[in-house]
Amino acid sequence: MSTISQIKQQVNQIAQSASSAAQQLTQLATKLEQNSAAVNAAIGDTSSGEDKTIAAAFLQASKSVKDAASQLQAASQAAKNWANKA
Repeated sequence: MSTISQIKQQVNQIAQSASSAAQQLTQLATKLEQNSAAVNAAIGDTSSGEDKTIAAAFLQASKSVKDAASQLQAASQAAKNWANKA
């Protein structure tokens, strides 16, 4: 197997891993959003405001996770594009 073929294979494997990780992160983001809503439903409007703190933390984490998933998908697509052209 030529060096370029080996590199293409490795890049394709990385693309698959990145895509899989992005899917898992998307699922995590959904769970974080659901937990934020559950916190609001269960203990919303506490006098200490802890409910808002927890819910906001979950939503911020969800946004960050979604951003990471998006970047992984972009990296995966770029890797696939390169491997197909190489």
